[in-house]
Amino acid sequence: MAQELTSKIQQSILANGRKPALLPFIEVGYPDLEFSKRLFYFFQEKGAAAIEVGIPFSDPLADGPVIQKASKIALDNGTSLKKAFDLLREIKADINIPLILFSYLNPILHMGLDKFVEELKDCNVAGVIIPDLPIEEAEELQRKLKQVEIDFIMLISPASGKERVRNIAKNSSGFIYLVSSMGVTGIREGFSAILGDVFSEIKAATSTPVAVGFGVSKPEHIVSLRDMGVEGAVIASAFIKIIDECTGDRELAIKKLDEYIDKLYS
Repeated sequence: MAQELTSKIQQSILANGRKPALLPFIEVGYPDLEFSKRLFYFFQEKGAAAIEVGIPFSDPLADGPVIQKASKIALDNGTSLKKAFDLLREIKADINIPLILFSYLNPILHMGLDKFVEELKDCNVAGVIIPDLPIEEAEELQRKLKQVEIDFIMLISPASGKERVRNIAKNSSGFIYLVSSMGVTGIREGFSAILGDVFSEIKAATSTPVAVGFGVSKPEHIVSLRDMGVEGAVIASAFIKIIDECTGDRELAIKKLDEYIDKLYS
């Protein structure tokens, strides 16, 4: 059942001045905890509609080499789901845009569903994405999240059948994460040829905003999504690649990220 109330995430995406709204991804603990903390403030100042908070995991099946490398570095730095929540608690008074936790299922089960939901609420997290939790197995967690008004955001790919697209579209809240093309995350030249068709199928089923991710990295991608009517753009690998290329020069990384966002939306 689609949610009755407009979520904080949905409101922020729809009210954002950029089209599609910027939804950056931060891998907590990459390149270290302190810099990833700084990125929340940076992206808020740059007008992000919401921020995806990536929890590092040892076997990130949906992620390509760029995020896999960042995840390994974050894990080597001792980053865990608990440490991510500690960081979110530190910044919750300062960050006013919605935060969306992106985690694989294993760390959540290790913490326990009830404790996980309690921590989400305490840290003012507005939504959750779990890429390896299929809709068929999500009912219990979805119910717990709904009780505390936290959005459960699900992924749809170009390979999803029409019935599955409709089912996810009607059950996802906050926004629907539309994967740009088959495969894992990472920078791409273009998107799946049927992306527009899948987007139309989603829009026929729900008024919930759609954000496209996996490979959004160029100004022409932003123009293409804007022309299609897509409400949000998730950008992850492109940002991590910039940080990686700055090899420890934090100020240069911020400068390059700043310039890159301006260019993307120019």
